[in-house]
Amino acid sequence: MEFYSPSEKIRLMRKKFRVNQSQLECINMTRAFISMMESGKRTVSKKSSKLLVERFNEIAKRISANLNLDDEYFSRTPMEDARYYCERELQSAESLSYEELEELAEIEKKFELDDLMAYTYKIWGIKYLNDNDYTQAFIALNNSLGKYKELKLEKEQIEVYMSLSLCKIRKNCFEDAVFFYKQAIYYAREVENLAAYYKASYSLALVYSQIAKYEQAVDIIENTILSAENKVDKNISIKAMLTRASIMAVTNQLDDAEHEFHMLEKIIGNTNLPQLALIYTNLSEIYYKKEDFEKSLKYISLAQSLKVQCDKPTLPHVLGLKGKVLLKQGLYEESLMLFELAIDMAEQYKRFEALIENYRDLVSVLETKKDYDKIKDKMYRLLDTLETNNLTDGKRFAIYKLAHVEALQGNHEESIRLLNEIEPLI
Repeated sequence: MEFYSPSEKIRLMRKKFRVNQSQLECINMTRAFISMMESGKRTVSKKSSKLLVERFNEIAKRISANLNLDDEYFSRTPMEDARYYCERELQSAESLSYEELEELAEIEKKFELDDLMAYTYKIWGIKYLNDNDYTQAFIALNNSLGKYKELKLEKEQIEVYMSLSLCKIRKNCFEDAVFFYKQAIYYAREVENLAAYYKASYSLALVYSQIAKYEQAVDIIENTILSAENKVDKNISIKAMLTRASIMAVTNQLDDAEHEFHMLEKIIGNTNLPQLALIYTNLSEIYYKKEDFEKSLKYISLAQSLKVQCDKPTLPHVLGLKGKVLLKQGLYEESLMLFELAIDMAEQYKRFEALIENYRDLVSVLETKKDYDKIKDKMYRLLDTLETNNLTDGKRFAIYKLAHVEALQGNHEESIRLLNEIEPLI
């Protein structure tokens, strides 16, 4: 993309329509003045630009052409034109392709439009994040963060930190996610952005619940979010209560958790299907722990139906739980089929926590049937997936299971070799 000086624009436009300077004359703009603007001896003011635009539009209409020039076109410098172009393109940022974003970034770099470059990198990173390419998303978002820090724009850093956290969560790097959420909370507090502050605080509590730091999670939920009920968005409050109820279930406060989820089910109703699906999933897990497999199957089937409608990327966990319920009911083949389907979907949507969880459950079933060859096949597939996505979490499990199977099959040298591979991962 080329951007021209005001004088170059006048000259190029004249050549395009094959007109001389005298043909551009009008009452308020003489040929001599046009000549001085074209030679760069006089600045093209906004008023002069408007007159030029009007004259060229008139000329274009004679041959049924549409220039679509704005009134300030001829007065802008190349840098101003670059900014004007990039800002217009970024108005439809979500529809831009990777190639178009790359072109914008190159223009912004050339003309040192650092504020726009930071925004373009952010959009670029979020696009990669939505497409499940977490490595490229992190690189682009980190570039955005660096630019915003150079510019000392604190407000803009909040969303970037939130997105960086999500990249790390998707790659099971939860401690890194905690750091980024804490940074988002800090800057939200600094710029007094309450909506962002409570959103980041909830997200931090959710990560704490995922890494079994339940006290920290509950402390944030009760003392930061629920205690400020009038200041917090209702949806954040409900999600906080859902997370607290989930922690009750995980810590075997089953009756309290059951009561809490049924209460939330009444509050939410059909107004938020993803949240309703989450409630049904948790109720299924509670009844699974209570060994009421009929109720557990009922609620996980309801959750599955809703997830298919509104939240397919989180289906792997639901399918895995349903597989466990069916296994308890003696439906071996059906449960295996669900575990494998859950693994396929987790790979498709790059939900690596669910991927590893379902592999663990699948191997557990295969071990009871002593299907060692299938275990080896599945563990090598898991290692290949982890290698492709540059992940270490899950490697130790896969290699250990391979070593165990080799030992059971009498291949002791191969078993020892595999065990030696585990040592760097401990």
